This record gives sequence, C-alpha cells and structure tokens, in this order.
Amino acid sequence: MAHDKNGQIERKKYFLLKQLEDKGCLWSCAPQPEGKIDDELLIEKALLYLEFEDLHRLCELYPIRYVKDVWRKRLVSQGEYYGIINWLLAAMFFDIKKPDRYLKIYGKPRLEVRS
Repeated sequence: MAHDKNGQIERKKYFLLKQLEDKGCLWSCAPQPEGKIDDELLIEKALLYLEFEDLHRLCELYPIRYVKDVWRKRLVSQGEYYGIINWLLAAMFFDIKKPDRYLKIYGKPRLEVRS
C-alpha cells in the first residue's frame, strides 16, 4: 500500500512538472533527471505559472503550511516584483484576510541589527 501511495505522489509531481515544462517555465533551471525536481522549486514555479486548479495538487503533495512557507520565503520576500501574483495567492489560495497588510509585513527582507 505504501508503494502505491509513493507512486501516486510521484505521478502528481510529474504531472505538475510536465505542466511547467510544457509552458516553458523551467528554461532557467538546470536539467533534472527524468521526473525529478527540488520540492521548493516545484512549489515556487507552480505558484507562479500554473493554473489555480493545478495549485490544489500542491496541497495533495505537501502540507499547506509548507507551501505557504515556501511562498513567503521565495516569492513574498521579493517585495513588489511579484506584487499582483502574491496578492492573489494571499487572498484566494492562502485565504489571508488582509493581503495588503500581510504582504507589507512579509514582503520586505528582514535586516539583522547587530550591536
């Protein structure tokens, strides 16, 4: 049974990877072995380029908290660069009630103060 579950996970990852490849979204990435991709890179590219329906597959593969952490670390931290995409993801995918405020807080890289 565990083998079948792993097979389903790999098929779902491969589906998302294939969607990204078909759209030409992985041109800047180093070639990967067949059907393999770093989890954080897959999440980042899926959030940026795939259709909203496809994003729900991410939650079948990864806990929503992990997806949100990757989003915040890799996309929100870019500030205004992904402005409208981040706002839509915050409001519609992550169900954040005040997306403007959230993005303002997390959209600026934290500077460490040394004394």
